[in-house]
Amino acid sequence: MALVAVSVLTVHAPAVADAARGIGDFNADGFDDLVVASPLEDVGGVQDAGVVRIFYGGPDGPASGGVQTITQNSGNLGGNAEPADRLGAAIAVGDFLFGAGSELVIGVPGEDDDEIAGDQADSGVIHILTGGTGVLLNASTAITLDPVGAQLGLAEVEAGDQWGAALAVGRAGRSGSDLAVGGPGEDLAVVDAGAVDVLHFEGGVLSGARRLHQDESLVEGVAAAGDRFGAAVAMGNFDGDSFDDLAVGVPADQQNSVDPGGEVNVFYGASPVPLTGADDQLWAQGALPGGREPEDAFGAALAVGDFDGGPDDLVIGAPGETGGSGVVHVVYGTAGGLGTARTQLWSQSSAGVSETSDPGDRFGAVLAAGDFNGDNQDDLAIGVPEEDREVDNRSDVGGVNVLYGENDGPNSPDDPALGVDHQQFFVQISIGANAEQGDRFGAGLAAGDYDDNGEADLAAGVPGENVSGAAGADHGQVNVVYGKGPIFSFGGLDPDSSLTIQRPATPQAGGQFGAVLR
Repeated sequence: MALVAVSVLTVHAPAVADAARGIGDFNADGFDDLVVASPLEDVGGVQDAGVVRIFYGGPDGPASGGVQTITQNSGNLGGNAEPADRLGAAIAVGDFLFGAGSELVIGVPGEDDDEIAGDQADSGVIHILTGGTGVLLNASTAITLDPVGAQLGLAEVEAGDQWGAALAVGRAGRSGSDLAVGGPGEDLAVVDAGAVDVLHFEGGVLSGARRLHQDESLVEGVAAAGDRFGAAVAMGNFDGDSFDDLAVGVPADQQNSVDPGGEVNVFYGASPVPLTGADDQLWAQGALPGGREPEDAFGAALAVGDFDGGPDDLVIGAPGETGGSGVVHVVYGTAGGLGTARTQLWSQSSAGVSETSDPGDRFGAVLAAGDFNGDNQDDLAIGVPEEDREVDNRSDVGGVNVLYGENDGPNSPDDPALGVDHQQFFVQISIGANAEQGDRFGAGLAAGDYDDNGEADLAAGVPGENVSGAAGADHGQVNVVYGKGPIFSFGGLDPDSSLTIQRPATPQAGGQFGAVLR
């Protein structure tokens, strides 16, 4: 295990970034870049203002290509860092402005809109930063948007909207790209029903916006108070056509206004008018394996991967299932969209999956997909941030279960899917680090090829980590486990090849560095 040393930016031969998979190469040097957000970090004494750092990839992994720090005091990001803004509570990456590098979208759901009457607390904004060949993200040309800006004009800004609490990028229509922005605190006919705004970019310019919510006649489901539609969003091509589709998590959705177990709406891309709701789907436990129960939080986490070589597949976390032990559903894409013919239900009680389901583990609270062994089949990392270490009675140490895409899937060699033949379970001691009570290893996850060797690597946030020698607690850190190809074996994530990243300055107590990763 190595501890990162920050170096100057080194530029290598340009290559195409995997922006379509939500992985950034902001300086177009061929190495994926790791974004680490600390939404509870203080800035100049301003509490919980939030900080985002970009660890640029290089031959030796994240940060070997340089490090950049972004706050709301940077460039023209809307002015001053303010208390409880929580810059970086959500992060997305894409290439919707069609520049030389990827774009970084930063959600600030705690931003107060003080430009309108009433100083609406926690209304939220987003910032968009552009990259380019051989250069860092440009904070001086950042675009700042809110729902009532001249470009959008979607609706009245209200206190508690939390616009920017969830973000996703894709291409849902015939041209251009789309940015989905979740506002789970949006009030409709009832409070906190939630909404998602889909911002369309044409020719690199914002050209329109569309608001989605469960109070529309064509949208499945019923808007109820506290549903929090848009608490999670993800985009992927679930039917294999030319357009991306949008999944929206509604983790507190109350079916028939009775049980807040959660649901997921899926809207399909099309030409000329995408995401209309005319052919949308509503997923809930019951339609999938496992029963629907209050507080399951089905849809609290979403991820997209291609685990079987067909259209993209949707992963849905329900971390509140069975007293908070948690489960994960995998719904496979087909030419007709997501279907029930092949679904999987995973938990730590599943045969072949390491560890045991215990109340409060929150298996599936965080998800990330990537090809960790270079076999052109995605694999799935599942965060279990409140996993306890029973051998010495340490609570909330955290862990990560990894399931691999297997060409000899559960039904036949012609039906590949996620399986357990090569599954792994990581805790910090697996990679030579200390596992301490309250670390919450796996509370943030991201996958990217940070050293450009052909296999994805896994970054795991440890926001509760207490850095040795630093004052206070909950400084946070990030552990990166490198992937390797199947040259002599199956390959996959290598516990003997890892990197530890800490705040590139004096660790800040309560900053929880690594709480959000992309």
